[in-house]
Amino acid sequence: MDVPALPLSILLPLGGLVLFLAVVLLPTVLGKRKYPLPPGPPGEFILGHYRKIPFVAPFKQYAQWGKEYKSDVLYFETFGTKWIVLNSLKSAVDLLDKRGSNYSDRPRFILFEEMGWAPTLTWLRWGPKMQQHRKILQPAFSKAQVRQYQDNQQRQALICLRNMMDAQSNYMSAIRRFAVAVVLNISYGIDVESPDSPWIKIADNVAEAISNSGAPASSIIDRFPATRHLPTWLPFMERLRYARKWRWAIEAITNTPFTVAQKEVGEKIDRNCFSHDRLTIYNANAEKGKPNEFTLDDIRGASAAIYIAGNDTTATTVQLFVLYLMQNPDAQAKAQAELDRVVGSDRLPTWDDIPNLPYLNLVLQETYRMNPLSPLGIPHASVSDDVYEGMFIPKGTIVYPNVWGMHHDESFYADPFKFWPERYLPKDQGGNGEPYPVGNFGFGRRVCIGRALAENSLMIVLANMAATMDIRYPIGSNGERTPFEPEWSYIGQA
Repeated sequence: MDVPALPLSILLPLGGLVLFLAVVLLPTVLGKRKYPLPPGPPGEFILGHYRKIPFVAPFKQYAQWGKEYKSDVLYFETFGTKWIVLNSLKSAVDLLDKRGSNYSDRPRFILFEEMGWAPTLTWLRWGPKMQQHRKILQPAFSKAQVRQYQDNQQRQALICLRNMMDAQSNYMSAIRRFAVAVVLNISYGIDVESPDSPWIKIADNVAEAISNSGAPASSIIDRFPATRHLPTWLPFMERLRYARKWRWAIEAITNTPFTVAQKEVGEKIDRNCFSHDRLTIYNANAEKGKPNEFTLDDIRGASAAIYIAGNDTTATTVQLFVLYLMQNPDAQAKAQAELDRVVGSDRLPTWDDIPNLPYLNLVLQETYRMNPLSPLGIPHASVSDDVYEGMFIPKGTIVYPNVWGMHHDESFYADPFKFWPERYLPKDQGGNGEPYPVGNFGFGRRVCIGRALAENSLMIVLANMAATMDIRYPIGSNGERTPFEPEWSYIGQA
C-alpha cells in the first residue's frame, strides 16, 4: 500500500522545525562537560532566556542576578545562541584583557548588516580584515598623533560656547554640533559651523537609527539568523523592520561624506584629515601602478569608524556633565574655583591649562562612572572553549561586560549612586582612594583606539563651559526651579 506523500507546504515547515530543534537542543542533550556552565536564572523550553531578559535597562537585572547567584559570571542561552555577562571588573580583566587572544572576536552583527553599516573596526570580527582596519587607524590616533587635531578641537569648543549663548533654551543643539563637527572635520575635513547645517541633520538621523536599534547582537535576527528571511510584518520582527526602515540614514553617513572627500582629493583640494591622507596615498599608488595596502572600502570603513566612535559618545558625555553639575552645585563651584586659580578671568582655557585641572578630570571620571554610555559594552565572543574559575565557557559564546554593574559595585565604590568626584582622591586629601572607572572605552584587544582623541575633545569643551557659565535648574512659570531626573533610554535585550 502506497503511503501518501505530504505536501510541500507541510514538509518545509516540518523540516525547519526539526532542524531548529536539532540546533537548539542537541548541544544540551549530547554535550558532556567536565566543568559546569556559569550559573544563571532558569530558562524556558526552546525559548531559553528570551523572555527573561528585560528590554529596558537589562544591565540592572544582570547586576541583581549576580548578587542572587553569588557569581561574577552569568550564563544565558536563547535559540541556541549562548552568552555570558561579566559583572565584575576582575572577571572582565581576567577574560577580556589577560586572555585577550581567546576573547578578541565579535559576534556577527546581523541586524547592523541589515541596517546598512559598512565593515568598520567597531563591528568587525577578529581576523585579517579587522587587523587591517586597526592598522590603518592606529597610527593616526596615538597620543602623540592626536595633538595635530587640538587646534580644531579648541576652535570647535569656542564655536560651541558662542552657539550656546545664542540659543540658551536649546543648548543641546550646540553640544550636538560640537561633537559632529569634531569628528567630521578629523575624518573628512568637513567644516560644520552651525547647528542648522545639513550635516547635523544627517547625524541626527543616524543617532535616531542607532538609539532605537537595541543592544548590539541582541535581536532575534542576531540570535537566530534564519529569521532575517521571515516577513517583517510578523509581530516579533519589529527590530528588523526598524533596521530596514532606517538603512538610508546609515548609508548616508557612510557614503555621503566619503564621496565628498573622494571628489576633493580628485580635484587636488588638500585638507588635513584622515580620509584625504589615505585617499591621496591610494590615488598616487594607483597612478603609478603600485599595489595599495588598503582598498577603498577599507578607507571608507575606517573613516566611518571615526564618526561612529566619537559622535554620540562625546555629545552624550557633555550633556551628562551639564546634568551632574546642575544637580551638584558644590562640585560645580569647585571646578570653577580651580579654573579661576589656573586660568584667571581675562582669558579662556587652552591646552596648556588642561594638565593643571585635576578636579575637572575627577568630575569627568565620575560622569563616566555614573552613566557609562554603553552599559553592557560592545560584546566580545570566545574563539575556543575555555574554563574560568571552574566554569565552562563554550566556543562562540558572546561576552557582555556589564560596565554599569562594575561602576556601581559597592566593593569598589562607597555609596555608588552618589555623584562624588572626590572619591578618587587619596584618603589624606579627603577622598577614598577609589579607582577610576574602567570599561567605558572597552577591554583587551578591542579597546577603543580613539580614547585619547575623545578625552581631549571632552576636556577642552568642558573646561571652556565651566569657565564661562553657571549651570542651574530651569525655572518654571511659577518662579520655582523645575527638578528632573534622567531616564534610561537603553532598550533591547542583551
